Amino acid sequence: MKKSVFALCLLGAGAVYGQTMNSSSTTTTTTTTYDSTNRANNGATMSTPMYNNNTSATGTTTYDNGMNNTGSSNMNSRNSYNSTTTTTTTTSDYNSDSKDRTGTRADGKQGRFGVYAGVNLSRFINEPIPDNAYRAGWQAGIYGRSGGTVFGQIGLEYRNSTSNLVRTGTGTTPGSVANEVRGKIDQHFLAIPAYVGLRVGGVAGLRIQAGAELASLVAIGNNNFQLGKDDLNRTILNGLVGAGVNLGPLTLDAVYNHGFANVFDNGADTKRRLWAFNLGFRF
Repeated sequence: MKKSVFALCLLGAGAVYGQTMNSSSTTTTTTTTYDSTNRANNGATMSTPMYNNNTSATGTTTYDNGMNNTGSSNMNSRNSYNSTTTTTTTTSDYNSDSKDRTGTRADGKQGRFGVYAGVNLSRFINEPIPDNAYRAGWQAGIYGRSGGTVFGQIGLEYRNSTSNLVRTGTGTTPGSVANEVRGKIDQHFLAIPAYVGLRVGGVAGLRIQAGAELASLVAIGNNNFQLGKDDLNRTILNGLVGAGVNLGPLTLDAVYNHGFANVFDNGADTKRRLWAFNLGFRF
């Protein structure tokens, strides 16, 4: 049993992880400006462009706007073309956990803590005289869930499980309906459920998960069979399969609980089957 406890703890603690990957992108912008201010060759700004009117013998007139350095250096106008390059570097930080500017994931896949409560339906199988009716119980618990598409979850749950039991009366023939003793058994457990799950949607997406729990019997109610805690296995290993959805801060979950260990301590091959339905709140 110590090995089972150790393995269960590893399952829950080892699966609770998150990984972050940062990347940067740099954007360079080049801006070119043109200064067409009319300036004289000595650098002074001129309000009116000065042109050199040179007429050739053939009647062709040429204008010098400062590109030709003929004539007086103080009179020729010049258009000045200046090229200015501005480099802007923008660094964007992307996180594989899809966090927003406040550091909180924006896709509903952040790690959370939560509380929940709900009802369960349970029954015993492989009984000598079976009663296949499910009986209602209840549970309440807390949990911690890691972030990411693949997540780990571990919690603590208090559960009341009620099942019907049928036994043959003392001194009667087995299977004699007239002398059957029927009654319910209330069992109270403290359980440590651990899961590994997959998120398949966004903020209101679906979660599917599987795992195991170690449940310890802490009390048994009064019953028609005079059974006490010593008549039942005190520690039971159960398999878990579940699914859930997020509705804002609220959560809805359904879990199937499959008992691996015998219910009774006398070696009878009686196992528990249980369905649980929970309404929770996550922080």
